Amino acid sequence: MTRDWNDFKAINGTISGAREAFENACESLFRKIHPDKHVSQVKVNVGDGGIDIFIGELGIEPITVIQCKFFLDSFNDSQKSQIRNSFKTAVNSDKYELKGWILCIPRIIDIDENSWWFKWKNKSIMEHSSDVDFIKLINGNELIDLFKEYHLYNSVFKIDDSIMISEIHQAIVPKMKNRTLSHDAKLVLFNNYSQRCEPYYYERDVDRNFIKSLRINNIWVFGCSGAGKTVLINRNLTKNEFEYIFCDLSPISINNSEQVLDEIVCKIEERFNVERAKEVDNKIKQITQILCLCNKKEVIVVVDELSVNDNSVLKCIASDLMSLVVHYNNTKKDSSLKFVVSTISSPHEIINNYSKASEHFQYIDCAQWEDNIDDFFEFMTAHLGLDLNNYKEMILSAIDNSPRILKSMLRKIVILDKLSPESIEKAIRLTLSEFVR
Repeated sequence: MTRDWNDFKAINGTISGAREAFENACESLFRKIHPDKHVSQVKVNVGDGGIDIFIGELGIEPITVIQCKFFLDSFNDSQKSQIRNSFKTAVNSDKYELKGWILCIPRIIDIDENSWWFKWKNKSIMEHSSDVDFIKLINGNELIDLFKEYHLYNSVFKIDDSIMISEIHQAIVPKMKNRTLSHDAKLVLFNNYSQRCEPYYYERDVDRNFIKSLRINNIWVFGCSGAGKTVLINRNLTKNEFEYIFCDLSPISINNSEQVLDEIVCKIEERFNVERAKEVDNKIKQITQILCLCNKKEVIVVVDELSVNDNSVLKCIASDLMSLVVHYNNTKKDSSLKFVVSTISSPHEIINNYSKASEHFQYIDCAQWEDNIDDFFEFMTAHLGLDLNNYKEMILSAIDNSPRILKSMLRKIVILDKLSPESIEKAIRLTLSEFVR
């Protein structure tokens, strides 16, 4: 099994998670390369001297600084500026003497980017009267080769875990013979919305209200798990050709509001190739400043899958999001930028000053399926070519108005050899056993 840096990003869930994991992987690598030297990360802090990782005894001898930049998708002016600034901070630091500076990035730079790098490198070396090895670049392929050489590749890219999961899956899941969903059935029963799924999207009044509300204000979408919040947001923003930044929090175990705000900053940095002002500690101010720097008037910032078990933490997050919206609107009065927040909990339960928040948010309850579930059933079965009229009451009484449970049940029904009361009852029992409600 082989993996690349796009896999690495996916494995670590978020841009913030990938950046942290990338720095940890580089630290492990340089520990292996220099077993006789002190190798350490430095806690991120204002005035840290431009160090991600250093080799040597700080304050005792000249050190080598490792700068880790998770530049995967872009290498533009913003990234070049970050490189220049990081080197400038390191080479001018009064906290240590610089022996060498190494930049680690996960991408392969093209011919123009190489040209810029060598021109900047040689100019910087001449300015500081240093030798040719004073500044080095280790690219994505070189890093992978080094991880393999020092037996870190499997752990860094979590290949051992995947092999183990695959073996377990093959051992416990029986293979189904001659049972594959048709191409159309896969689209009809989609989980994640794409434009190809549009013919199979069941539009409700809540969809139309979403678009109307977005023209007026920010939106807070809420409803129980499986009600279709994420699909509703993605579909309506995509269909109406809104430019939006999607902050998916589902891979994160959220313990505090700082994590949520940091993920928003990371997504904006990634999307618009800008960097936060590190001298500003307050995350709300960082987000506002970076959005103003982007100078994007018409863009939607989506904060999705805000699922937290600790109600006090959730209330703190809601309070900070409200402060973010208010601070941004006060700072950028002529902007049409909007925020869309998605939670399982009702805003009534987690927003302290609900009436005040209503000045900034329109609330949309996504979970009201009682009046639509019958039509949704007919819509789905028609597209699947299934005649389930004889079993309709049995199925609808079991799904508790949940479109997610209905789709899961239909996935099992569509592959049955034949429809019978016994086979339908078995599909219902199997589906319900998979859901904890």
